[in-house]
Amino acid sequence: MHSEILFGMGQTFKELIKYGIVGVIGVVIDAGVYYLLVDMFAVHYSFSGAISSFFESLGGRANVDTADALVSSIVSSSLGAINNFIWNSFFTFKVHDKILKRFVPYALMVLMGMCISTLLLTFMLDYLMLNAMLAKIIAIVIVAMIQFVLSKLVIFKKKQEKVD
Repeated sequence: MHSEILFGMGQTFKELIKYGIVGVIGVVIDAGVYYLLVDMFAVHYSFSGAISSFFESLGGRANVDTADALVSSIVSSSLGAINNFIWNSFFTFKVHDKILKRFVPYALMVLMGMCISTLLLTFMLDYLMLNAMLAKIIAIVIVAMIQFVLSKLVIFKKKQEKVD
């Protein structure tokens, strides 16, 4: 009984380390693409004005630059998330049955993470006036903690073996 508890904790710790490694790769992809879109190429999206107006209609102080950063964040987060799903399926949790069935709740979790990240970025950029990269890194860390728990307990949960 005690060895099962210790083994389970050891397994969770190993998964946490692997999740962290995969997460770092995902962060490099996410932050790298975000940097390219926001800082290197200063990409402007034609619909950013509409996004800015929407936030302002809600009483926010979002401007077009913030809207551009938010759209770039969604693009970069999506690329990092797809990378992480593949690596977490095969490397971290070693659960690669029903890939498409698992991807649906994973995608919902990612969307939830993007919503949280977007809210955090809006707050940190427009109210705290933080640097865009610093705000992005803070948002990534907060969302990653939430997503590990959901990944472990829901998305990549392994079938329990029946003991007769």
